[in-house]
Amino acid sequence: MKLSRLLVIFLPLFTWLLAQAYLLWPEFFYIAFLLSALAIIFVAFYLKQAGPTTPWYLPTILPLIFLFSVSVYISFCTNLWLVQILFLVLLIFQFSYFKSLYYFWNRPDLYSDEDMKITKSYASFLTIFWLAADVYGLQSLLNFDVWPMMLLFIVLVFSLIFINLKSEGHNLKIAWQFSALITLVISEATWVFIFLPLNYNISGLVIAIIYYLSSNLVNLYLQNALTPKKIKLYLILSFTGLAILLFTASWLN
Repeated sequence: MKLSRLLVIFLPLFTWLLAQAYLLWPEFFYIAFLLSALAIIFVAFYLKQAGPTTPWYLPTILPLIFLFSVSVYISFCTNLWLVQILFLVLLIFQFSYFKSLYYFWNRPDLYSDEDMKITKSYASFLTIFWLAADVYGLQSLLNFDVWPMMLLFIVLVFSLIFINLKSEGHNLKIAWQFSALITLVISEATWVFIFLPLNYNISGLVIAIIYYLSSNLVNLYLQNALTPKKIKLYLILSFTGLAILLFTASWLN
């Protein structure tokens, strides 16, 4: 039990140190990513040993995709202050997520489902933003072929949404259907914005807002809590965010 608590602290610190090593030696990127991914898998596997029957590998999907998306984003980010902030975000997310995971599997009396939902909600929003920005950034800055990136984007987005719906207790059929629906909406929007002359950060934020709107409406629908008032609220919030982004696009370029 003591080692499990230490691993929750060790993982984010280990990832942070690998990230700093990458800054010093850029050729270390792939090794740093691989070691970080293996550390995530190992910690999840170890924490699960005394836990309930939930498969240990399912909770690794979100942190692995989170790690991948921010790692690619950092690879073409030139602002060192922003890079350090992103490293800090990664550290905070890993600690918060795996602390909740430790409580869920080993100390259910301390586990807070609300804290875990908040962590996953913020992490999913950031992950979608980074994944979309990765597609736009690699395509516009490094002339990567769009099709392979879009295929990978679709797979990762679907996996992220599916695991979030499954963790909410929905059955396999519902999770598959609505994951496919949200992924279709996000993928079509992502494809459209490839042809618009916008900064990759702005385009990524637009896609993240579309994800925020669609995922929240689907969650409310599945909980039988979707009302006209809530639909209006999410539409107003989303379209306000989109309007601010698009009207200030020239400032963010």
